[in-house]
Amino acid sequence: MDNLARKHEQVAPQLEYGQILSEGDHLKVSTSFGEVEAKCAVSCLVRPEKGDSVLLSLDGLGGAWVLSVLTRAGDTPTSLELEGDSVLRIKGGSLSVVSDEELNCISGKAALHAAKVDISADSVSLTSRLFVSNVEKVKRVAVTIDEISQEFTRRVKNYFRFTKEHEDCQAESRRQLVDETMTIHSKNTIIVSEEHVKIDGELIHMG
Repeated sequence: MDNLARKHEQVAPQLEYGQILSEGDHLKVSTSFGEVEAKCAVSCLVRPEKGDSVLLSLDGLGGAWVLSVLTRAGDTPTSLELEGDSVLRIKGGSLSVVSDEELNCISGKAALHAAKVDISADSVSLTSRLFVSNVEKVKRVAVTIDEISQEFTRRVKNYFRFTKEHEDCQAESRRQLVDETMTIHSKNTIIVSEEHVKIDGELIHMG
């Protein structure tokens, strides 16, 4: 029993203030009794930097851990650092990320899974080498749409287009291929050609 009590006294942690002397996997910290080498505790999410004032946990076996960063010496951005796979779970509530200026997400791969996604922005810019979408139904409402592309291909089973007022198509050349019947119905039809007009068919009925 006495041996267990003495062992417990040796490993009992003590708190100490310190200042970071150097960064890395092992931190060098200046304390009231000298320099110690410490590790960053898992619960210390803020990455310690040189000059920061920190709270240390020390034990009688020589272990030292930085529990938290108390004050920051410089004006560098605060870095929240986790090691390995991590999960942020919110139970019984919602999560809001609020930034007064910018919000940046940098990752090798990102995924978003939600039953409903609402995006509201004054301006949206997308730059991508490849864009692939699989959507069951799309409804788009816009005042003006301006699309610019080098090549545009659309494959559909049935295509319906309704233009309420004027429709204008300008092209260097245009070709239409219809396997069966092509019908053009209008009140007035005007065909103007600067050179040749050719109509070729087994049966041509006019009038």
